[in-house]
Amino acid sequence: MAWLSNRLIRRVSWNLVDQALSAASNFALAVVIARSVSASEFGAFSIAFMIYGIAVAATKSVVGQPLQMRYSSATPHVQHHEIGRATGFVLAASIMVGVIAAGLGLVVGGAVGSSMLALAVVMPFLLVQDSCRMAMFTIGRPAWAAAIDAVWAIAQFALIAVILITGADLVWLLILAWGVAAGVSAGIGAILLRLRPMIGQAISWLRAQRHLVRYLFGEYLLGLGAAQFGLVLVGVVAAADAVGSLRAAQVLLGPLGIVASAVFQFAVPEMASRPQMSRRRRTAFGLTISAALGLVTICYVALLLVLPDRAGLALFGDSWAGAAAILVPMGLASLASSQANGPAGVLYAMGRAQWTFRINLVKGPILLVLLIICAGLWAATGAAWAFFAIELAVLPAWLLTFGKAVRNGQVVTDGAVSPDHANVTTRT
Repeated sequence: MAWLSNRLIRRVSWNLVDQALSAASNFALAVVIARSVSASEFGAFSIAFMIYGIAVAATKSVVGQPLQMRYSSATPHVQHHEIGRATGFVLAASIMVGVIAAGLGLVVGGAVGSSMLALAVVMPFLLVQDSCRMAMFTIGRPAWAAAIDAVWAIAQFALIAVILITGADLVWLLILAWGVAAGVSAGIGAILLRLRPMIGQAISWLRAQRHLVRYLFGEYLLGLGAAQFGLVLVGVVAAADAVGSLRAAQVLLGPLGIVASAVFQFAVPEMASRPQMSRRRRTAFGLTISAALGLVTICYVALLLVLPDRAGLALFGDSWAGAAAILVPMGLASLASSQANGPAGVLYAMGRAQWTFRINLVKGPILLVLLIICAGLWAATGAAWAFFAIELAVLPAWLLTFGKAVRNGQVVTDGAVSPDHANVTTRT
């Protein structure tokens, strides 16, 4: 049993390393480019990066999450085959996204247009790299995911350094360097996975995952819409500085998101690979995740609350005062959200995407209404308390749904349920 605990600790540790690498490299990339190009060119890069972020999140809901939910318990042979089909879909989708980006780039022109054209060229590298990471989590190899992310970070900054040293600081060249480095990382990932993308089976993959995808992709759209549109509404009904305060507070709380993502990335395939887990262990697993994340959140927010003003001003300048004023409600919102992560992880691992979709379907519209009312009355402070109120309000729904799923004990398989196996032959 001690060996099992050590193995689980190693896996979650590698998940943390991978998430930290990914977040740190993205942050460093933004800083380097911001300091190397004009403000308008950095804006062009930001647009390209936003499109990449949307594409990655969308493909995760169609490929990464279904892989982890349905094939973590499969035999290595089945896993290899399904990863090949999934990557074939990603490759086909990335080419389509690239064509759209290229078309937009030709229409827009200027720095934004050239950035979009560069993004179109490297989009397959970027999305296949991320799909390799998801595949590695599925087969229980988070250390491989951390390794290829490290390769990407080293390669991208080496290429960017060469470009900057030569004086060719054009933003589209920097985007190409970023994407080519992702291609190097994806190539190493493909070698480790012995990957052969089956692009001819892209449609069959999508058809096979349709039961999960329609809910997972719907959840993604709901989450994206509520988060992004909500901030826009705050700026409309309150003021731009209210949005700045919220964003500054979110950045301060960003490390909690890294930890939560790492734990979630570990928990879903780990539980999905054990479809015959007992009710008691499944319950304990989910509650332990929530308890651990809750403890981390309390400690981290407490540290932020005693952060000296001079340190906050050095980081955020004039935005610090607004961020500090809403740290308590935003921290409480993070705490409430962390308590839903354990139940959500169990529900995803059991294939209960339809149930999680229902919760988010209710949550999104209520959040928008609360934000409009509270931001209109109390600006950033009201919006922050609205975030906390909605997270606290939906927490009982997560806990009740979690309890129902555990009592039911059945794992959803391609639209049906099975108490004994996840979808395919499990490992011995």
